[in-house]
Amino acid sequence: METALVVDDERFFLTILADFVTQRLRMRPVTAQDGTAALSLLEKERVDLVLLDIIMPGMDGLEILRRMKYQRPSIPIIMLTASGNIDHAIVALREGADDFFRKPVDLDELTLCVSRVLSKVRLANRPAASPPDPGRERRRDARVRIREDFPATLQLKDVKLLDISLSGALVEHMEPVNPGEIYRLCFPVEGQEVQVLARAIRAFASHRVTNATGERRMVYRTGMEFVGVEKGAAELMSAYIDRLLKQGAGDSTP
Repeated sequence: METALVVDDERFFLTILADFVTQRLRMRPVTAQDGTAALSLLEKERVDLVLLDIIMPGMDGLEILRRMKYQRPSIPIIMLTASGNIDHAIVALREGADDFFRKPVDLDELTLCVSRVLSKVRLANRPAASPPDPGRERRRDARVRIREDFPATLQLKDVKLLDISLSGALVEHMEPVNPGEIYRLCFPVEGQEVQVLARAIRAFASHRVTNATGERRMVYRTGMEFVGVEKGAAELMSAYIDRLLKQGAGDSTP
């Protein structure tokens, strides 16, 4: 039986998550209420998954995450937090966390996330039965080009959204970004602001423009891969993309 390590300083959440591990995941739970105990269990136990709270006294979840990844770089870790500070999630993903959830946790969503994360780990550990398809990684979800001016912000800097899919977006901007870095991308959908965490996966210089002072500035375009999308945001984007496709307002591209 696979083992899940649950780390939370609050006994209430620790009990709920331990029951979740047993009843929903069919895994054996081991629990810890602080970082020292969690790291000790990681050394002693054959842990297959970690559910880790971020905000804890003493050694916080981000520091525990760093130490766990140093001990076991491939171990899957899902972060949990009651904080509304999205910067914590950005740091956690940069440090190697596989996903994050806000408390109170939707257990159905967490079940799907754990299944996805563990499947990814099992697939990575499985010997390849045949040579990989070189075109598989290039296939992406259909995306919708946005014809109208669609302002957005990337880490609080103004950008323009050029196309969007459920897995990512193409943005146009003047301030350079660093490929591989994770940024907070915000944009309006159906009158509501959507925030997602997105990794810059490719960037290129597009063209130059002259600003109000006569200065020539380079305009960049960067492909962003969504790595953190909450359920409500995903539903809004899905409905928006479907509406654009039905109305023919955007061009669908495979």
